Amino acid sequence: MLYLSPYSPDFNPIEMWWSQLKSFIFDFSPTTSSMIDTLLAVALDLINPKHLRNWFAHCCYCTS
Repeated sequence: MLYLSPYSPDFNPIEMWWSQLKSFIFDFSPTTSSMIDTLLAVALDLINPKHLRNWFAHCCYCTS
């Protein structure tokens, strides 16, 4: 049996993206669900591959 370490948001790259996504959305203070949908679409388009690589590297995943 292999025991896994307890969950840690420090080692999960998606947590870093959620943090930036929430900040991005809250900066615009959307008032309707269509505004949120538009902001989500824009946020997905703005993701830079360099950011993805840095998030994984920060979480100790091999990025080479």
